Amino acid sequence: MKVSRRVAIAAVAIIVTGCEHKVDTLAQPEQANTTASIVQPFKDRRVTNPFPGATEVRLFVEVSYTKDDKPILSKRNGVRLNAAQRKAFEDSLKITAAPEYDMMCFIPHHFFRYYDARGQEIGTVSVCFCCDGVEASGSKALEPPDSATLNADYRQLKALVAALGEPTDILCD
Repeated sequence: MKVSRRVAIAAVAIIVTGCEHKVDTLAQPEQANTTASIVQPFKDRRVTNPFPGATEVRLFVEVSYTKDDKPILSKRNGVRLNAAQRKAFEDSLKITAAPEYDMMCFIPHHFFRYYDARGQEIGTVSVCFCCDGVEASGSKALEPPDSATLNADYRQLKALVAALGEPTDILCD
């Protein structure tokens, strides 16, 4: 059985075209997979009621240190926040996208300590006004994901601290 040259060329063309189509299909991901692989940017969010079991919040401010490097507080028992002040403080907290680079000193001198009904400390939010940094312990609500960081509205927070009769510029060099 003889195959004409035209039929042979046509058969090769069909095979090559089919191979090319498969290569193109492999080289270009399906539309559904393309959208799934795009990383969505982190959306900032406010923190609400980070310590629901807390009945009291006090602000402690380190104003200096002893010769033994022990902190000296402006007020030994701190400043108790009323309900409106607590709300203003918590409203200033937010979780935001992490910056591309991190150049903070983070030596906090302001500590918002949360206490339960028995007077036991259950968590702390530490603030450094020198570098505008915040850290927290004791609350899952204040733990940011890997692509984010705990942050605050520092202008609002400074106004609150000043209204509580405490300084914000402490040992910032």
